Amino acid sequence: MKKSYLYILISLIILMVGTSCAYRRPFYPEYWFQALGQEGEFVMTADISRLKEGEGKEIVDQSLFDNPIASKAERISLSLIPQENDSYPLPLSSFVVGGAVEGKFSTLVVNTSLKFSGYMKTKENGIVRYKGDGMSVYAPLKNLILFTDGDYDDLYDRTISSREKVIEDSVAEAMATSLFSLYVFEPETLMDIGFEIPQVVLDEMEKTCILFDERGGELVMTGIIETTGDGTARALSTLLKNQVVQEKRRNGETLDTKLLSTYFSVEDNVVKIIGYPLSSAMKEKARGLMSSGIGGLF
Repeated sequence: MKKSYLYILISLIILMVGTSCAYRRPFYPEYWFQALGQEGEFVMTADISRLKEGEGKEIVDQSLFDNPIASKAERISLSLIPQENDSYPLPLSSFVVGGAVEGKFSTLVVNTSLKFSGYMKTKENGIVRYKGDGMSVYAPLKNLILFTDGDYDDLYDRTISSREKVIEDSVAEAMATSLFSLYVFEPETLMDIGFEIPQVVLDEMEKTCILFDERGGELVMTGIIETTGDGTARALSTLLKNQVVQEKRRNGETLDTKLLSTYFSVEDNVVKIIGYPLSSAMKEKARGLMSSGIGGLF
């Protein structure tokens, strides 16, 4: 994320302190992020209201939520489009980033603040936005701030003016009810979430949805990885289990093989991950995602 833009935006939102408006998420009962998820596009969404209450404290620095924009935010959703596909894992710096902050935001106050920010107000193809430092930002709807360092027209068109639901309701609801989640359809590369996946397996992955949540004070991973066939799913499940086994041995930890089989299972062409407790290494990966994604905005 462009830091200069972020600092300006945060200072602008300070002007909104004391401004009240009821929060109702745009496009209810759908979620804004359901219009994301085109081929190869990563979708990341986080429940800021829960994170502000202290959940997920192992991977989120609570000081991120000390500024006024965070005090009014309810959810952040990001569109992450890779600019190269020949590298794995791919850092966030290699993605075009766009997204929306949802919360108790007034379009009038936000856009009036942007007017005096030094950003340039422009209208292209009939769509208004403020531009500066490689970033475009605007509040096109009540309770939603849209931003991107890529193609603002494209993001506005497919998520607002001509939106079509891409992520099905059941998947979106699972994503929205977790602390934060990651979704991608037909990825050509992946972010680093703690597992090493060979390119030959990656090429056979169709849809991935990984949910991170807190259960009994422990951070766990749940999700599905759809592949092109049963054989690929079985191979991927075995690969994931073997990596867990190797990490346990490296750390000198006791391995419960029966419990391990409950965390990873295969159903036809789908690998299911069910409540797998994140290792220390995975928590560091998750912390990096949160710091670069959410922390980059706040």
